[in-house]
Amino acid sequence: TIRVAHVVIEASGDGEIGTLAGADYAFGSEGRDETGERSAPPTHTALVQGSSLVALAYRTDHEVVFVPPPGTPPFVPRLWHDRLSSYIHHHEGWFSDAERLKFLYITEAGGTQDTVRDDGEIAETLLQQLWAEWDHIKNGPHREASRCWDLLWVSPRPGKRESRRFLGDVLLTQQDLEAGRRFPDDIAYGGHDLDDHQPRGEMTSIVGHSIPPMYGIPYRACYSRNISNLLLAGRLISTTHLAHASTRVMRTGGAIGQAVGVAAALCCRYACTPREVGVRHLAELQQTLLEQDGTILGRPLRQSGDLAPSATITATSELRFNEQQPGAWVPLVSRAGVLLWDWPSTLTWLALCLRNRETTPVPLTLRIYRARREPRWTTIDAFKRYGRNDGRDAAFAALAEVPILVPARHAGWVRVDLPTPLKIGPKDPASDDDRLLIALDRNPAVSWALAEECNPLAEMVEHRDAVGEWQSVAAMATLQLGPSPPLGEARNVVNGFHRRFSRGPTNMWISNPKRGMPQDLTLTWDMPQTFGEIVLTFDNLTAARHDYPWENGTRVLPSLVAAYTLAYRDADGWHELVQVSDNHHRFRRHSFAPVTAHAVRLRILATHGAGRAARVYQIRVLEALAQHPDHSK
Repeated sequence: TIRVAHVVIEASGDGEIGTLAGADYAFGSEGRDETGERSAPPTHTALVQGSSLVALAYRTDHEVVFVPPPGTPPFVPRLWHDRLSSYIHHHEGWFSDAERLKFLYITEAGGTQDTVRDDGEIAETLLQQLWAEWDHIKNGPHREASRCWDLLWVSPRPGKRESRRFLGDVLLTQQDLEAGRRFPDDIAYGGHDLDDHQPRGEMTSIVGHSIPPMYGIPYRACYSRNISNLLLAGRLISTTHLAHASTRVMRTGGAIGQAVGVAAALCCRYACTPREVGVRHLAELQQTLLEQDGTILGRPLRQSGDLAPSATITATSELRFNEQQPGAWVPLVSRAGVLLWDWPSTLTWLALCLRNRETTPVPLTLRIYRARREPRWTTIDAFKRYGRNDGRDAAFAALAEVPILVPARHAGWVRVDLPTPLKIGPKDPASDDDRLLIALDRNPAVSWALAEECNPLAEMVEHRDAVGEWQSVAAMATLQLGPSPPLGEARNVVNGFHRRFSRGPTNMWISNPKRGMPQDLTLTWDMPQTFGEIVLTFDNLTAARHDYPWENGTRVLPSLVAAYTLAYRDADGWHELVQVSDNHHRFRRHSFAPVTAHAVRLRILATHGAGRAARVYQIRVLEALAQHPDHSK
């Protein structure tokens, strides 16, 4: 018997403590007759996702012989999406590149067993599978390519994907995830594909049911429905088997863990249960998460005592959407356009830099499309072909056609005032699938000027009639919008968002990269303000996994701010508060003895990559010293 004063967070993976306490849980795969999930089996089964034993192999400078242990079974490939090709071409090309390390991860067992009680037996099976896999590599069809490769490390424990799933006040389903559903009590988010490892006799097949949009994870799925003081985190939260296939991944689990940690603190503070936190203290839970760099989809931070939103905010330079310098001319030998990842909700005018060599005016038709978004999810095959940028004609719906007349011998901006403002609707800030396309028909008599600089919110495309799709040309055509969508304006640092969720909106100040360093962001007040803490959020986000440092061998992203100072101005002039010369963090909190000032200045001295812009999501200037550890050192 363990007597607990307040709450327990069950984040152990298997949930043994919660089970012994009598918490309701599910095991296996729900049937379509229970949940209505389109990818579920007709009725409930005991099948779960299997476990895997992983290893690291490395390239040596000499031949390495591998003798398999006695009793090593024949190698059985693991399948990807039930594809015959994945069975035939297993490990093909794995050891023919220049890499020196390889991650071996294709063992899997336990999907038909009790992954809690049979854990030891499953581990032994996986170890035999690993020897079989390495034997297949070293002594089978890949023997020549792997001649100098050796095993560096074998995990001492299997990685378990699924066992128990506890039941909360909300059960997340495949439908919730694929609809990108958000809940009023969201405390985290997910977006991984529904990655279901299904037993196939002696084999396992990794079945990607869909890639969902980003979705919210409600607090009500993160505590037990029948044990009043039990919080849930990691892969134990309240989901169906299919939803669990997406929520189980580690970064999503980490976000949930941060949230339930805050919830546990509130339970202690108010001597209440997790359910009561959701009823009485939800706003404080969500607000605290946002203050601590947590993320809730679509919810900005509005912090009491933050002086920054009341300041006049200026910068030494800003990246603005409509400030484009025309460059080379490109003839309209095919239909061409600009794809946009942000736009005004209502468009009143636009302008393009065009040239007409003819001695008479040339008519053009400008067409505006928006990406179709039903269903909100996509298939694995479509995603592999098109990513988040499906250019097929069928992916777009027409919104408007506007006639343009390019004057004779004209070379310059052509402004088009829409006869009726076009109500496009807001951009979904959490989706790269949501795009606008502004296109011109083919007419070789007219040329469209490229912009000298690329734009983070836009790219030029051309139409390939033979395949019926729009394809990127790796450039940016000149295009101005009225009103202009926000891009890198200084004022973005107080819009309440401390990250972006897609290419647009950017939600940050971006300096003009041509202006070099240093770059200043200055907050000025009409009356003196007293404050004792400044919180900064820099940019270290990328759109693709392979851009992250751990994928490409760099220590830090080049866009991240490396060196900066903070200063304040009073009647005696500027005084330095903080100087940082080796920053490797996106979230910095600087606390100090309270000062009274008319202005605060953030000076960016360097980024980790040469020639980069200053990129700052958020600055908060707090009235009093908050009760947080000092992260300024």
